[in-house]
Amino acid sequence: MKARRPLPLHRQLTALAAVVLLLALGVSGVAADLATTAYLEDRLDTRLIDTPTDFDNQGKPDNQGAPAVDRDGDPGSGRQFSTYLQLTAPDGTVLGTQAGLDESGKPFTPDLPPVLPESVAGRSAAFFDTGSREPAGPRLRIKASVDDEGRLLIVALPRTSTDAVLRRLRLIQLSVSAGALLLASAAAWWLVRRRLGSLRRLAHAVESLRPDDPAAGVHVDTTTREVHELAIATNAMLHRIHDALAKEQATQERLRQFVADASHELRTPITAVSAYAQLFELGAKDRPADLARSMAGIQRETARMRELAEELLTLATTEDYAAPETQPVDVATVIGQAVDAALTVDPRWPVTMTLGGRPGAVAAEPDQLRRVLDNLMGNIRTHTPPGTCARVRAERHGPDVVITVADNGPGLDEQERAHMFDRFWRQDASRSRRAGGSGLGLAIVATLVKSWNGRVTAAPTPGGGLTVALSLPAADAA
Repeated sequence: MKARRPLPLHRQLTALAAVVLLLALGVSGVAADLATTAYLEDRLDTRLIDTPTDFDNQGKPDNQGAPAVDRDGDPGSGRQFSTYLQLTAPDGTVLGTQAGLDESGKPFTPDLPPVLPESVAGRSAAFFDTGSREPAGPRLRIKASVDDEGRLLIVALPRTSTDAVLRRLRLIQLSVSAGALLLASAAAWWLVRRRLGSLRRLAHAVESLRPDDPAAGVHVDTTTREVHELAIATNAMLHRIHDALAKEQATQERLRQFVADASHELRTPITAVSAYAQLFELGAKDRPADLARSMAGIQRETARMRELAEELLTLATTEDYAAPETQPVDVATVIGQAVDAALTVDPRWPVTMTLGGRPGAVAAEPDQLRRVLDNLMGNIRTHTPPGTCARVRAERHGPDVVITVADNGPGLDEQERAHMFDRFWRQDASRSRRAGGSGLGLAIVATLVKSWNGRVTAAPTPGGGLTVALSLPAADAA
């Protein structure tokens, strides 16, 4: 089922403005109508009060033959009518009446209710509306009062003029309200549509962006601060999307390169194991010397694959947990153990240890910090000739502890130093493979140090060689 498209914003705002205006006009119209009605009825009541109502002893009105009055109470204006009067005794006997005439000269008689209002029973005047007994008679305004003798006096005037004024007033109100509503709605539609033009231009600018360059942003001439802020927020969002896409693309590229390099590294030992297995099938199992050679080669290549798998697992684990649990690690103790192990492994590469003052402890993992130092010194044994001297030094620099591993070997040029911490990078690929290196040792060093919020750098050793510096946060500053 196709979803319905929402109404455009300018139509919604115009409709909302029209509804609010309609409510305001309705409330004001009702208030004006009530006020005018009360005013006109008050005038009628005043005229009813001012009407002469004296009766003689025979029950006839004393004002009989008096000049008629017009609708405004002024004599002789041409439109004549007379007031209806009725006097009733306490026992219900009608003592006297005066016929009422409307503006057209037709007589009218009030259609009085059987029960009069409570205020009349309490000897007080009451005012109310009623109809005529005649089929086409006018609506009447009634004044009912009781005199001191308990007689009921009814005074009635037609509401014809008052009702006509009210009808004209209501017609005028409806016409003016309808015109004002149409005019205001048209003005609101034009103004809102004009003000939202920059918002539409912003939408069109976003739609016209090239998919390959979302960071270009949008440029819209805005006339309102809200749309300007929306354009700024849109550009900020586009830049964040671009950065996220760039990072994702870089991650995918690194993953692709990593898989390619790992496949390349595993291909050599797998091919060697396959060759030794074929040699075994070709008769090496019957020749002791060839059998020993095949088994030794299979074990050696298997060990290389196991080492490569462990190093890949170390890298993946370290990157998955960017904030590992650390603890204070005494730098002097770990460096002493690493130097002692390096001298034991191969004394042809002498190593010395120096402490600058009291370096203290760093926030790291003891076993992994030892692995970092072992990898650095193992890298010296792999890539420098025998007799190369190494110096390990640790000292405190502000909130960090700096550990340097320097050698006086051949060193690396600037371009090589820029890539030495990349995965599977080798200065001499063929020689490194023969030496058993995987090209992941320094990558593991960089990844572990970064996971501890540290940094690793490489620089030439004064006089020749390479110096690798590890800067780790001190335990008391972490």
